[in-house]
Amino acid sequence: MDISPYRSLSIACACAEFRRANRAVTHLYDLVLAPVGIKATQFMALKSICEAGEIAQCNYAREYGVSTDTLSRRLGSLRRKGLVEMRRGGHHSERLYRITDSGRELLIEAMPYWERAQYRLRTKLGEKHWQVLFQVCESASRAAKEAEQFRARNNLRFSPPSTPSELKSELPTH
Repeated sequence: MDISPYRSLSIACACAEFRRANRAVTHLYDLVLAPVGIKATQFMALKSICEAGEIAQCNYAREYGVSTDTLSRRLGSLRRKGLVEMRRGGHHSERLYRITDSGRELLIEAMPYWERAQYRLRTKLGEKHWQVLFQVCESASRAAKEAEQFRARNNLRFSPPSTPSELKSELPTH
């Protein structure tokens, strides 16, 4: 397929924009959390597990949109550091995680740093954009999950327009 008709399109890629924003925000939080020795992803996992009391790995993966492979690595790292512990659940391969006392102590130590990162980002965004950020992220997550289910249920194939003018005619007008 010739992609030359698409080279001049100025339509932004949602995936690229979300990933770029995600990397920038995660980098900020990682830098601010560095004095306590954890990354933003580790902090979020500890916080989520602590709030849940105990959570099954599959439920965590589904709720937070994390692949089970990525989550296995992340939780394995936290286990090796003694920050969470795992026990087998009632089902064959169910793994249940809970935070350890060391994990809770680290979470408490990290909380002021996390709040500092939150404050810095919120201040730079402004209150209006801060609120919009959460609305857009929630809407985008929901839409992506629905779009994924639509494709899975109907086994539809997408035929891209052959010219930029055809693409414009398929876009909604507001």
